[in-house]
Amino acid sequence: MAPSVVADHPSVSVSSAPNPDVSAPATPGPPPAALNQVSPPVVPQPAVSSGITPFSPARVGGTPEDGPLAKSPFVHSDPRPVAPFPIILNDAVQNYVQNFVDQPEGLRLAFERSRPFLPEMIKMMKAQGIPDDLVYLTFAESDFSKRGKGPWQFSAGTAARYGLHVNKWIDERRDPILSTRAAAEYLAELHDQADNDWRVALVAWNTGAGNLERYWSLQGGNYEKFADLLPRRTRQLLNRFMAVAFIAHNASAYGIDNVGYSDEPEWTTRKFKGGTLLKNIAREFETTVSKLRELNPALRADRVPPSERAYGIRIPTDEDASD
Repeated sequence: MAPSVVADHPSVSVSSAPNPDVSAPATPGPPPAALNQVSPPVVPQPAVSSGITPFSPARVGGTPEDGPLAKSPFVHSDPRPVAPFPIILNDAVQNYVQNFVDQPEGLRLAFERSRPFLPEMIKMMKAQGIPDDLVYLTFAESDFSKRGKGPWQFSAGTAARYGLHVNKWIDERRDPILSTRAAAEYLAELHDQADNDWRVALVAWNTGAGNLERYWSLQGGNYEKFADLLPRRTRQLLNRFMAVAFIAHNASAYGIDNVGYSDEPEWTTRKFKGGTLLKNIAREFETTVSKLRELNPALRADRVPPSERAYGIRIPTDEDASD
């Protein structure tokens, strides 16, 4: 049996109550042929009756005795300005991991959508002192969608509160980088309100900051004891998030290419006068309107928002810009 990975943060208390999100424990098996026949890391088996096994991304890069995690996380972001998020591999999280193994294409496409933006998103979160792994909330919330309410699924009211513009020409909730700036600010506020407990902050993220007082009992080591009292949708979000983070920390084993934290973006930002047509920008920079739309998902039309005096547009700098 693969050794359990012991978290670097204080140990948490463990409840033996069954998890209502699962009917039976599940342990991910080998991925299908679509993942190039690479066996995923063995998910640690329960050390106690509840099936709770904590692991810490801070241990990534250790010796084989440290546990089954891959040596490199999906995004290389050391040194960390804050302690890593305390990810828990309970039965429900293992079920989500197994689902991703059984049907990998959706998550793989989500990682591909994130690839041009993720390093810059991580930098923004680090600047606010946010644990890097919280970027994977975008996968749990929306599969990193750039449609609808965008990766972070902001409501119109929350978007306006954190400076995101939503009108007939633009919806900045759909822009991964602009919306991450807002998300980092919001998460930092929730963290302060939750008395510096990130798990309680994520509960508030999902249920609303106004409900925070209802969940004070979840703080610290009490989290596992009282987590089953959370609303079902909140448990599901947290379990999906932790499953994606686990997979990302073992990216190569799951057939996903790593993204380098220090990678330079394959685009540069230029400001253009409001109303400028994207086809004119594409012609000037030898790219396509389709590529411009891909890098600027906040745009609702093929032109720079006429409502703006000037607006930043990302221009591709990679060799395939005209494809």
